[in-house]
Amino acid sequence: MGKGRLRWPIAAVVAIGLIGGCSSGAEKAAISIGDSHAATPMAPQERNSSTTGTTSSPTVGPREVIRTAELEIEVNEVEQAGAEVRRRSEAVGGYLEQENARSAGTTMTVRVPAAKLDQVLGELSGLGRVTSRSQQTQDVTDQLVDTRSRIDSQRASVQRLRTLMERAATVEEIVSIESELTSRETELEALQRRAAALTGQVELATVTVRLDRPGAVADDDTGFLAGLFGGWRALSTVGAFLLTAFGAVLPFAVVLAVPGTAIRLLLRRRRALRSSL
Repeated sequence: MGKGRLRWPIAAVVAIGLIGGCSSGAEKAAISIGDSHAATPMAPQERNSSTTGTTSSPTVGPREVIRTAELEIEVNEVEQAGAEVRRRSEAVGGYLEQENARSAGTTMTVRVPAAKLDQVLGELSGLGRVTSRSQQTQDVTDQLVDTRSRIDSQRASVQRLRTLMERAATVEEIVSIESELTSRETELEALQRRAAALTGQVELATVTVRLDRPGAVADDDTGFLAGLFGGWRALSTVGAFLLTAFGAVLPFAVVLAVPGTAIRLLLRRRRALRSSL
């Protein structure tokens, strides 16, 4: 009876000890796990995802594109239409770059802001009957990024050489640094000119406008009229050559005609004397 009474307190003490040991082990495991998480730094992407829930994507800038266009129009008055092309190009901030007159019309090259290209093409198309229209684009983003990066690197290199120039102590050092500095400054200027040219082509689109009269014969046309005009031009060229040659020979003929005439008269007189004898 006494032994049975002692079993319950002992069992209770053992159970309490086991429960305490398990709880302390769990606490230690939790502490160790927490310490391991605290000791391991989070990656930047993990920190961003834990705070915002999404990762940020890099922003892509606008593309640098060179735009060109060609437009062929039939007009009744080429001179008037050409003046209108110049006026409308200048109205949007552009200018006339080149003009080549032909027998059948004229070809004009204008530069206009790239943002106004579609507007200018629409306005110029109303000058007459459009026979051909085309547009081309060239992406030069990578070229500009590379050129600008090389400019920054070259500018920093030039600045370092200038600093070395100030610290040079001997003539040999000054001459050596100055030669290298001149070479790098020349390369820097070339890169800057290239970047400026590309930027100018991106900002200003190039439009080639060809104005022709209706039914005009172009230089590269074929057919009866083209052959007739070609033959007339060839005849004119040959006639001009013959006249030039005749003009070159005429002074010599005049000079030689005087003694030739004298000799001929002398021979006639001798024959007359012989016949009389």
